[in-house]
Amino acid sequence: MKNAYWFIVAAIALATAFAARSPYMAFAIYAFLLLVTVAHFSSVAWLSGLECVRSVSETTLRQGEDTEVEVTLTNRRGWPIPWIFLEDLHPKDFPRFGANTRLAILMPGRSITLKYRVTCPRRGYHRIGPLLMESGDLFGLQKRFRTGAQQDYVSVLPTVAYIETFNIATRRPQGPVRISNRIYEDPSRIAGIREYRPGDPLNRIHWKASARTGTLYTKTHEPSNVVGATLILDLHRDSYRPENAESRMELAITTTASIAYLLQMSGEQLGLLTNARDAAEVAQYEVASQQSLTRDDANDSVVGESESDRISPLSVPTARSPVQALKIVENLARVIPGEGLDASQLILSGFRRLPRDAALLPVVPQVTEKLALTLAEMKYSGFAVTVFFIADNAGYQEAAKLLAPHAIHVFHIEHERNLHELSPDKIGR
Repeated sequence: MKNAYWFIVAAIALATAFAARSPYMAFAIYAFLLLVTVAHFSSVAWLSGLECVRSVSETTLRQGEDTEVEVTLTNRRGWPIPWIFLEDLHPKDFPRFGANTRLAILMPGRSITLKYRVTCPRRGYHRIGPLLMESGDLFGLQKRFRTGAQQDYVSVLPTVAYIETFNIATRRPQGPVRISNRIYEDPSRIAGIREYRPGDPLNRIHWKASARTGTLYTKTHEPSNVVGATLILDLHRDSYRPENAESRMELAITTTASIAYLLQMSGEQLGLLTNARDAAEVAQYEVASQQSLTRDDANDSVVGESESDRISPLSVPTARSPVQALKIVENLARVIPGEGLDASQLILSGFRRLPRDAALLPVVPQVTEKLALTLAEMKYSGFAVTVFFIADNAGYQEAAKLLAPHAIHVFHIEHERNLHELSPDKIGR
């Protein structure tokens, strides 16, 4: 557009020169047009044939940890670039150590390297890059900008509040969970003995009683009353008031991550179901390298995100695994507010896949009549249910009133410190 403007102005001036029969004016316009043409093609040529490679030392970090970034730009063309300014983009609120910018001359086949370190202070899925390059002609008539094709992402894990009131050394640190279907036995809880039956495993034979009586006896065990949980995280955008939405969402994520680790340390099964979106699905890992005439246009071309039409819930299937909590927390690092299913629809959508021997632990910012009825249906269907309500005194009172008739306990989590005060005997009842 800028070049077209100059050519239109030059054409009008040239017509004026012919009308005035002024050869000197026409010669000056020819020289100006030649200058603009050379400036245009030189600025375009200098930003073509550049190859950018970035490496990030750590892509999964805890809050407050650092990651090293190294960016190398190589000139693959056969001509030098008289001047080029580089800037590697990263979140503006991330503290940086080292330079992410440089002004240099780049000869053919030579490379420029930027090295710096960034500190990641907050949870999320954050973009590092792309590299923004600026160059221009020797006459100062034109500047051109280009973005690199590579951008990287780092996952910053949510805060985990360790629940100190539970003794990690005990057999059941998260407390008993009542279940309706007694399908599992706890080998640590001997209920009595009975006569041996064909098919009983040898490790259940009570050898002392068998030796005294001369008859084989088998140990019987009480049913396990702690069976883990499926965490239900409501991160629907409309469920949170705009004035404190971000802080309440982060507290909800911290609560979910903390309970996940609590269940993991007890060796119980756990899973996650949420209506949040996954930032990894929204982000564009690769962007096309683009040239533009202004820095604003270059910044606008670095979209990095696209609209997601995901409606199906994001889930980690409930299972007993030594890395289950880590899977859940890594997913929680990437979650962003969703606009699809509300909390009630979320639970009903996953109802058939939820194991009934695991308690349901919804982490919600509000309890509507619809959600209260849904949770009551879950409890009457055989699920143990405990609700964790996030930071709203008035909403908590309303939630307790709606859930009390169904004997569903509600924990009010106003701050992270409330996670240290959970009563283990009420979880899952």
